[in-house]
Amino acid sequence: MRYLLLLILLIINPAFAYVGFNVCNHGQETLDTVVCDGPGVLKQTTIKGNVQVSGTLQASEIKANDLKVLGATELSDSSISGEVNITGSLTADQVQFGKGVAVTSDKIILKHTIINGTLIVTSPDTTPYIQVQCGSVIKGSVLFFGKPGVVQVTGDSVVQGKIVNGATEFIKQDCNE
Repeated sequence: MRYLLLLILLIINPAFAYVGFNVCNHGQETLDTVVCDGPGVLKQTTIKGNVQVSGTLQASEIKANDLKVLGATELSDSSISGEVNITGSLTADQVQFGKGVAVTSDKIILKHTIINGTLIVTSPDTTPYIQVQCGSVIKGSVLFFGKPGVVQVTGDSVVQGKIVNGATEFIKQDCNE
């Protein structure tokens, strides 16, 4: 009886049920495309084509063409050469975006990141905040649709284009944390 109870607890425990269940997990490999119907985890993955995730995405050390995510997105040490469309928050650290980025969210954090194009932010209900920190560069404009937004910029970061429907705040940030 004890073993049956232990087995049932292991099966219904969320920590165990989550592992491998609808999780799109790719490691050090080269793929043509990635399509995830649920959370995605990519590490040291090269994708020749597009990445499409319907869920959260955590990716580090990836190379990909276009990226489309319907969920919160965390990218680090990566390069995305094509177009990016994210519905959910975006956190990018040491990421190179080859083109513009479109995000539907009220929270974007860029650290040591370059966007080679325009950043389009849509937030219909709440004021969107973009943090451009630690040597990050947006080489195009920042366009806010919906609520007017706020771009918070550290002294070592820059937005080279215009900020449309938004304001700029200069903040201090210790990038050695």
